[in-house]
Parts: sequence; structure tokens; C-alpha cells
Amino acid sequence: MSSITWTGASSWTARIGRAGFRPSSCSRGNRDTGAPVDEQRRGGIIPLKFLFLGTGGYARDVLDHLLDDGLRPLAVITGSDRPSGRGLRARPSPVALLAERKGLEIHKLEKPAGTVFEEILERHRPDVALVCDYGSLIPGDVLSLLPGRFLNLHPSLLPRYRGAAPIRRALMEGSQRTGVSLMVIDEGLDSGPVVDALETDILAEDDAGTLGLRLAEAGARLVETALPAYLEGRLRPREQDPRLATYAPPLRKEELLIDWGMPASDIHNRIRALAPRPGARGRLGGKWLKILRSRPRQDILDLRPGELARDAKRGMLVGTGRGALEILLLQPEGRRIMDATEFLRGYRGGSKDFFEAVSESG
Repeated sequence: MSSITWTGASSWTARIGRAGFRPSSCSRGNRDTGAPVDEQRRGGIIPLKFLFLGTGGYARDVLDHLLDDGLRPLAVITGSDRPSGRGLRARPSPVALLAERKGLEIHKLEKPAGTVFEEILERHRPDVALVCDYGSLIPGDVLSLLPGRFLNLHPSLLPRYRGAAPIRRALMEGSQRTGVSLMVIDEGLDSGPVVDALETDILAEDDAGTLGLRLAEAGARLVETALPAYLEGRLRPREQDPRLATYAPPLRKEELLIDWGMPASDIHNRIRALAPRPGARGRLGGKWLKILRSRPRQDILDLRPGELARDAKRGMLVGTGRGALEILLLQPEGRRIMDATEFLRGYRGGSKDFFEAVSESG
């Protein structure tokens, strides 16, 4: 159990792993004095009339937690079906699949705009529209239909890591803390006033999967407590400081490739950021390997970048531009995930094998 403590005397506890969440420094001072935010939760969660706009896996996990806690949206708006997988067949978004399984009203819109969206608002008359991992900016004419009531749940401590890939970029850059922010949407990119936020340490063993799950559960709890308080006027949004803004652009295909000339710590952080999917890749003996878990070894300096060393005592090691990287978990091309020991038992390479040299420039 980890305790997530709000400013004031109230607190709540959620099963979110070993990393405790704290009120972010950027959100302190948002609250009016008086009754704690959590008082409204006594006897159950206050019903919210809301639309949920989301598309990706993070949004699916947030919605799943909200539903588990009894918060059911009036309708779900998600992105259109996209080609994916073998054969590139059009497939529903992760949010659409969950909403269908839970029997929710679903609308698939590439962008939340136009007469269809206006009709949804008119029919349901929501108190608020909660946006999470939707994949498209909300245009100004749509925001004006529900002024101040389009809110975004973003998995970073805004204004840091604005954009599409905040979880991956925080890991890739070796950040030691992150969090989740609830903000009022404006016409910019994640630039609106922050209602409230929670922060957490990034654990050494975290990857994009484990950190994303933890932030999704924390994000749902943030919605459950901060959103009603905002609607009642007991939380005052605070403007972001644009001087502190950093950005988290989508991944580029070339970023999946491991450049063994980089320092071991940077390669390790990239592996964490890309695990469990899509996975960082290296090419050995003409075949691709997805590397899913690793450990920097600064005590090993006798390997050239890309050089593979393997023995019972030292494990599966690869030289880098600074130090070595120990590979712990991987997936060979066309095969299942396995640990390095199992891979080496079946590996038939030479005594001086090298991963092929690649770089982000090609």
C-alpha cells in the first residue's frame, strides 16, 4: 500500500505499487480554505455527468479505474478505427474495445468537432468533458460549447512533458519524478491552467508499462477528488509557467533502434521507455532482437561498442560508448520473450560477435 496525501488533513490510499504519490508543488495553493476535498467522498462518490474522450491504452486504463469506482460516463468519444497488426486490418481503439465490453455508448470521431459532436453535447448536457490520451487537439469552437468544462488528464507534471509521449520521454531522459495533472483545456498544446496534480518518484525498475499503469490509477483518483471540487468552485486553476515548459513529441521509428555508441545509461533508459511495447531493437547475426530489460554496468570497460560478451559469471553483456549494458530480458525475431540465460543457451554465434552498428540518422 502507498499513501497519497493531499494538502490538509485528508488522505486516501490506493494500490499503486511502492511509489507514493504526493501533491505536486505546482498545485499547492490551488485550494480554497475550508473543508478538505475528500469530504465529498464520504458515503460514496458524488455522481458526475461527464463525457469521456480518449483513445489510447493510457485512457483505457484510466476509464477502467473510473468504472470500477462507479463513475460511468454518459458516452465515450474515441478515435476512428485504425489499421494495425498483421494485414493492417482496421481495428477499434483500446478505449473503444473497453467501452463496448462495458456496454457504454460509443462515438468514433477522428476529431471531436462538427454537428455530430454538438448533437452529443445537446443530447447529454454533461457537466464536464474529460479528455485523456485522445490523440487530437480540441478546436476552439468546440471548447466554446462547454466553456471551462473541457478538462484534460495528462500523465506528467505540467508544464513539463507537454505532448503525445510524456511517460516515454520522462523515462528516456532519465527523469527521477513525474506525475499526473488535471488541467482546463485551452487552444494550445497541454498549456491550459492546472486544476491539481500528483507527483511520484520514478522507480529504478519502472518501464513505460509499469509507470503507465500506476499513473492511470492515480489519474482516476485525481479525477474523482479534484474534479467535483473544481466544479463546485473549491479548486482554482493556476496558469502554467511557459518558461518551464518542455515537450514530449511522438516516437520516431528510428528511435526504436539501439545505437551502441551511446552511453550505457542512455541505452538503458531508452529500453525502459520502449518496454514492454514496441521494444528497443538491436540486430545480431542478421536477426533482430527486442531488448526489454537491462542493467547498466559501469564496472565493465573492456568491451567495444556493440561487442557481445557472454559467460556464466558476467551474463549477457554488450559494450557501449561508455560502460557496458547487461541484457536481462529479450525477444528474438519470430520467437517468444525469454531471459538472457535461456537465449545464450541456444545461441550459436562466435566468440567475438558484434551487434550491427545503427544510428538515429540511419
